Amino acid sequence: MFEISSFLDKSNIKDYLKRYKLALIYSFMVGLIVGSIPFFYKLNENLKVQKLIQEQSKIKIQNKEKICKNDNSDYKKFLSLGFPETAIKKFNNCMKEK
Repeated sequence: MFEISSFLDKSNIKDYLKRYKLALIYSFMVGLIVGSIPFFYKLNENLKVQKLIQEQSKIKIQNKEKICKNDNSDYKKFLSLGFPETAIKKFNNCMKEK
């Protein structure tokens, strides 16, 4: 009796899978999409953070350039005296220091 009922159960499962195959596929796809939403949200946040870090580093470099090209800087002094190569060296040293 047990063997017959297990056989009926297996055949019922096969019939169920055949009958509702499309519904199972759709359910799997919806579950996959819903499960991947947090991953994409976190990825988007990480990209925003990376953009902000890049913008901050650009702003820091621009501020360094402003300080190193200030009117009282060695760069301006040597440039106004007609020594562009020395002025560039002084500018590069200033950018490395600060």
